[in-house]
Amino acid sequence: MTDSNSCTVACNRCGHCCSYMGDVFGIMEKTGQFEYRIQYLITGIMQVVIVDKDKRDIFLNTSILEKHPLACPFLRFDNENLAVCTVHHTRPDLCRMYLCEKCK
Repeated sequence: MTDSNSCTVACNRCGHCCSYMGDVFGIMEKTGQFEYRIQYLITGIMQVVIVDKDKRDIFLNTSILEKHPLACPFLRFDNENLAVCTVHHTRPDLCRMYLCEKCK
């Protein structure tokens, strides 16, 4: 028997979940070379996120904002067009708790 709260579907890295998170999070200030203070726009809660060391090159490419202006400011797509969270290690709690529509 499976737990009704567990997800058995693996993430396919489509990026849909993060394509509209720009309405939820905003960058308030850059606090270091790859460090940012973000704010939950609804609650006003602030948090610091740091771009993962292995994702800094991809983070510098901001062309995603042309196609997805409301995307999370830390969402990028790799050379295989797979979604990448560039702040995965320090991502906000809301992102950690998010379940893909396929899991609900």
